[in-house]
Amino acid sequence: MNSVVSGAPHDIRGGTQLASLADAMTTRTDAQPRTEREALVALLGEAATERAISICATYQMMNRLLDAVGAPVHPHFLPIAEELGFHSDDLER
Repeated sequence: MNSVVSGAPHDIRGGTQLASLADAMTTRTDAQPRTEREALVALLGEAATERAISICATYQMMNRLLDAVGAPVHPHFLPIAEELGFHSDDLER
């Protein structure tokens, strides 16, 4: 997500707004992400915002499905999980 927010390595138009919307959709369950959505719509338009929401929702759904069935995580991805604050030893399987 740092690349999206900072614009590196590619300049991503609306990167900060996109990151805010994705964060709100995936970490906040107590409120609708209206403010974040409106900010992205104002910058990129309705169609681009809806595509971004669809992609985020699809990834969230797939992650929940894989977690629910106990799909193993390839050891290659464990450092990323650790960086995000997830510790594979703490997860019951």
